[in-house]
Amino acid sequence: MMTSAHPTWIEIDLAAVSSNCNHIVHETGTALLAIVKGDAYGHGAVQVSRAAVTGGASWLGVARYCEARELRQNGIMSPILVLGMVSPQEVDEAIASNVTLTLHSMESLQLYAARATETNRAVVVHLKIDTGMGRLGVFAEDILPFTRQVLSAGGIHVDGMYSHLAMAEVRHPHNELQQARFQTAVDILDQAGLRPRWVHLANSAAAFGLPETRYDMVRVGNAVLGLRIRPDQALPDHYRPALVWKAQLASSRVFPEGWGVGYGQTYKTRADEIIGVIPVGFGDGLRQIKGNQILIGGQKYPLVGRLCLDQSMARLDRHYPMGEEVVIIGRQGNSAIAVHDLAVLYQLSQVDFTTLIHKRVPRIYFGE
Repeated sequence: MMTSAHPTWIEIDLAAVSSNCNHIVHETGTALLAIVKGDAYGHGAVQVSRAAVTGGASWLGVARYCEARELRQNGIMSPILVLGMVSPQEVDEAIASNVTLTLHSMESLQLYAARATETNRAVVVHLKIDTGMGRLGVFAEDILPFTRQVLSAGGIHVDGMYSHLAMAEVRHPHNELQQARFQTAVDILDQAGLRPRWVHLANSAAAFGLPETRYDMVRVGNAVLGLRIRPDQALPDHYRPALVWKAQLASSRVFPEGWGVGYGQTYKTRADEIIGVIPVGFGDGLRQIKGNQILIGGQKYPLVGRLCLDQSMARLDRHYPMGEEVVIIGRQGNSAIAVHDLAVLYQLSQVDFTTLIHKRVPRIYFGE
């Protein structure tokens, strides 16, 4: 059992990240681009990136250049793909830091070509194809003239092409439609002798559930962190969750019948009840919703009353001393609360939840 001086903290098992990446590479039989955007979904981008590379990830994926900058400044020199927009003010720095950019429109082509000419350095890009996500990208039928314009502009090296699936977490005809559109674009460039080195379509769910979408590389976020890739299907047992969220119990004491608990007095004790106070609230990332539970002494206890910014209250069946370990996410004894459980309760995706755990909750890393 890990101890901490903090009232609440998160433990990140980096050995689990490395092991998960190793399993992904082995089971998909292709290269892995580990998604570490959003501070690796709240797990810590720098630490998770290092562990992912140790586990066999060939690439790292971020949403914005500032995320790539952080990785480079911390000595991570693996290939990095910026999946989203790079502003005109960032392009020169991105080029100099040897980061691969997404080329998704005529405007981005004009910007990258101009900066390549001005800096006398090549811009390395992956072409983005919009196959049905409705975000960034060119249409499959426009890929050949667009690619020829890219090559004629000079200063741009097309190292890859990709698209993103909108519904891979469920079985839906839209997946087949998107894959067919992407294959059309791949075939067009292949027949013209312009197919780039890296062709990738599969996200986490598709990497395992739609093997025909793997191509040269898979982009995986959830499974890298040991999170489910489909809401209705647990990962195999050899994948391990990287994140555990704990706290120390602040207090537990008996209140008489009819005593109000918390703001608004929405909960009143029905008899002599033991109420425990946990130093975790909505300012840390919990949500005010019926059904919240925590673990103490290997047992699940319900939170009662309104959630506070910094604290929450639980109805206990016995007294526990101050400092007793509380688990918000993780296993204790024979009981467990998984990220998936809270995601279902809050009607969020798992990474929605972990990304929004506040930075003031310290992350403690082990297993490097």
